[in-house]
Amino acid sequence: MKSIKLEDIEQISGKQIKGVDRFLFRCRPGLACFNQCCRNLNLFLYPYDVLQLKKALGISADVFLEEYVDVVMRKDNFFPDVLLRMSDDQEHACIFSDASGCRIYKDRPYTCRTFPVEYGLQYPAENRTPELIGFFRPPEFCLGPHEVHEWTLQTWSSDQGATKHQQMSRKWSQVKYLFQKNPWGHEGPQGNRAKMAFMASYNMDAFRGFVFESSLLKRYKVKTDLLKKIQRDDVALMLFGFDWIKLFVWGVPSKKIRLR
Repeated sequence: MKSIKLEDIEQISGKQIKGVDRFLFRCRPGLACFNQCCRNLNLFLYPYDVLQLKKALGISADVFLEEYVDVVMRKDNFFPDVLLRMSDDQEHACIFSDASGCRIYKDRPYTCRTFPVEYGLQYPAENRTPELIGFFRPPEFCLGPHEVHEWTLQTWSSDQGATKHQQMSRKWSQVKYLFQKNPWGHEGPQGNRAKMAFMASYNMDAFRGFVFESSLLKRYKVKTDLLKKIQRDDVALMLFGFDWIKLFVWGVPSKKIRLR
């Protein structure tokens, strides 16, 4: 889910959708374009996606990040994007795609669930609640928009099992929005502070070790019940990590973490 400034809204392609606005779409195996959208694409992964995928594959976050993703720092960005690595074949197909469809369908990433709608949070002004908007952007080859199934942003998200992903991605986008400014100084985005922030968002196995094995709990006070929860619950740990990034990088106060 992107964080979008009001002044940038006109630069985004696709039909803008809000509230009760409706669009037509359906994807099914009988369509001639079935699976073509799973080829040669930039598939962005959010922290909650990584949690779900590494759990589904039964591997550690370290292994998943090493074997299944590309971490890309784009020009003028101050936090990297994480993309699912595509196959090395001629079509550069998704590594989880085959002739029958998606092999990880029930655990598929947020971007796959919401396709062909790209969701975003529009920030109209500082200190205002961001508004959920969407951009209907099917590729030219897609036949789905010719199917007679009508949706709103909310009904499409619910039908695709994207509601939880949307909640988690919304929380992450509010952290990522802060990185429109450079917090790293002379260290740059490859320094230790940046590596810490990446770990606290995308690598819960390593972050849990940091929380409980470093000096963090000697320097900061965290409620006992929350500590017990993040010891066993990756989602709770991820949300704790979001708060930690805001405090550690940006100095944003948190009710979860306080200096001793």
